Amino acid sequence: MFNVWGGSVRHAVRLLVALMLAGAGLLISAPASQAHAVLLFASPAIEGAVPTAPKAVSLVFDEPVQPAGARTVRITTSSGTSVAVGAASRDEGGRQLTVPVRGSLGAGVYTVQWQATAQDGDVMGGSYRFAVGSAAAGLSAGAAEGGQQVSGAGTTAVLRWVLFGAFALALGGLVGERLAARHGIRAPRSWAGAGAVGGLVAALGLTVLIAGGGSLVEGMSTPSGSALWSGRAGVLALCETAAWLVTLVALRLPRPRWRRLAWCGLTAGVVVEALRAHPAAASEVWGPVLTTVHLASAAVWTGALVHVVRAGVARRWDAAFRATLSDYARLALLLVIAVLMTGTLSGLLLLSPSELLGTGFGKVLVVKLALVAAVCGLALAARRRMTLAAPRTLVRVEACGLVAVLAVTAWLSVTRPPRDADAALPFAPPATGNAITVGGRADQIGIAATASSGQVVLRLTAPTTDLERDDSRSYEASLRVADATGRARTVALRGCGDGCFYAPVAWKNGANLLTVRAAAKDWGGGKETLRVTWPARPDTQLLTRVVKAMRAVKTFTLHEQVASDTAGTAIAPTRLELSGGHFVDSEPYATGQAAQTSRFTDAEGHTVLALGYPGERLALELTLDDHDRVLRETLVAPNHLIHRSFTYPEKPGTGD
Repeated sequence: MFNVWGGSVRHAVRLLVALMLAGAGLLISAPASQAHAVLLFASPAIEGAVPTAPKAVSLVFDEPVQPAGARTVRITTSSGTSVAVGAASRDEGGRQLTVPVRGSLGAGVYTVQWQATAQDGDVMGGSYRFAVGSAAAGLSAGAAEGGQQVSGAGTTAVLRWVLFGAFALALGGLVGERLAARHGIRAPRSWAGAGAVGGLVAALGLTVLIAGGGSLVEGMSTPSGSALWSGRAGVLALCETAAWLVTLVALRLPRPRWRRLAWCGLTAGVVVEALRAHPAAASEVWGPVLTTVHLASAAVWTGALVHVVRAGVARRWDAAFRATLSDYARLALLLVIAVLMTGTLSGLLLLSPSELLGTGFGKVLVVKLALVAAVCGLALAARRRMTLAAPRTLVRVEACGLVAVLAVTAWLSVTRPPRDADAALPFAPPATGNAITVGGRADQIGIAATASSGQVVLRLTAPTTDLERDDSRSYEASLRVADATGRARTVALRGCGDGCFYAPVAWKNGANLLTVRAAAKDWGGGKETLRVTWPARPDTQLLTRVVKAMRAVKTFTLHEQVASDTAGTAIAPTRLELSGGHFVDSEPYATGQAAQTSRFTDAEGHTVLALGYPGERLALELTLDDHDRVLRETLVAPNHLIHRSFTYPEKPGTGD
């Protein structure tokens, strides 16, 4: 008996170790799957308004996604009429989808329906609204994840249940055959072949769902080849389908030695499931490894028990069967420990104890834990009764309980895990509607703030030296926003890259004061107040007139003060005599163009033209006279701050 028990344990250990090594091998070349992509931002903004019709719709996700073909973005008017759109393109490493708008968008409210394939193979979908012109009165503030769900969630859950059951019948069935064969039990034959058929059908179904944007009907009638071949989720689905096909063929071949190929196919299938499961979102190494061991252990636990029960019915619970059941009981103990340990560790990766009953994912997980605990209790009771009689009822109920666990696990796979609302973003969200960039300095740290509808993005820049090999400064920032009435509030910031911070802001008309506290490792920091005059009013024609007026100036006096450290001693201004053309040629707006423009009037009644170049973290404010000439200029660049004043000898047209 000891040899039988030892052989069973060695077989299980070899299986689990092989699966772990296979998972680790694939992890070397495969990035982690961030299960269930979340829509973070959209442009035009969700439940936001833009003054003019957008030329494109952009969606920003927290992980790379693939377009869902013609179903990626659909725009409809309030009356339900569709607006023509172009093909989706991917940016920012696949985290941003952009769809050009071909049709005409007049003033009104529009609904955007979107779909995208996540890294785990689930097709995510949702809808939101935006307004063009003055139609924003009917909108209310909405969340980026509002209405987001898995397209075809029910179908996906059923297919995953069939898939997990197939792993149990195939993988567990083969192990059960080995256990029974040690005691001379050759019949009945395991349901491994039936499991392979079920696994192939389920894998094909999941592949068709990806090709059809979450619809089996569209996946079969008008499949999208690009969704399968150009994305990680599609490639993994095809690989799993191939793995099940190899398993089925190997089990159907007459020679027993070909069954080794079936083990290879099953191993590949388990690893593919681990690479696209939820825990991979939390840890790109340990997540897949834990899932590999968890799924393999649960499959062997369930499938081997099913085969042992069938053998007991066929053998009328004789002595050979009871010996087989005893060996399975010892093996099951190892499997139960593996399932509980890997399940607990995976749960800790995905959510905190406080989220266990406060989220939908946590509640489903609690149901699964309760079922596992009940099955463990049944298993313990059955093992204790084995010395007296064959525990037929308990063993059968245990098998049914394990099938229920697989069903809950399948539903858990289409339930979105909780996300940290303050987690850093992969990159800065795109500006929504009209935008303007303002700048300043806090000691030696440059600050550029890009304000657009409903949000602000801060970009901090510390000086660099030749001795530094990377550009990481461990930046820190805080923000308070005050409106024209003096009412101030602290705004929570989220990171969006090195030196980048994002915050949602409800701008008030007029002057909004942004008090930024900035710091960077080894560079100190400080406080700076920036002014955002809202709403932004683009005026590219005014910039063209300014450039033309300045080039017409033959000579003027420029007083320029340059500073790189606002906390240091003030530097005396430099006095220069220049021609207007020579000066303009040295300016970033020399061509009469700027990425962002906004016109407003200051307290003295002067027209001010604000220019923004967010890509260069550059901001300018030009205070103009009645002839569109520059009276004062403030230029904020990443590493310096420049104040300029202009004195003209005469008015235009009065002489030289």
